[in-house]
Amino acid sequence: MVLYFLIAGQALCLFSLWVLARRDIVRLTRPAVRVDGVVTGYRSTWDEGARSYAPVYHFTIEGAEHEVVEAVYSGVQKPPLGTVVALRYPAGRPDLAQVPRPLMWLAVYAVLAGLEVVLLAKMMGWLRG
Repeated sequence: MVLYFLIAGQALCLFSLWVLARRDIVRLTRPAVRVDGVVTGYRSTWDEGARSYAPVYHFTIEGAEHEVVEAVYSGVQKPPLGTVVALRYPAGRPDLAQVPRPLMWLAVYAVLAGLEVVLLAKMMGWLRG
């Protein structure tokens, strides 16, 4: 029975890594383009009984207007409306523009990979308990 949970946990970790890597492989294989986006609004959601907000950035590049929503939500509406924020996106994919946070994403990958290693070690009998 424990083996089923370990296999399911591994499948979930590997699927999560695949979903993240599928998006980030484009970022790593294409040159990065820097653009300034203006906060034009906020997307809101309910999270554990409290409202959370993600800024919506608007920018124009190569004559086309684009709007992207921040991936990280916050309990307050920040930055204020009208704030200019530096964004990066892979060449040819302005729909993937985001505020650069390499350490945060590295930490997410490290946690998922570390959890995968622990589950594999437990499944192989290298960990007791």
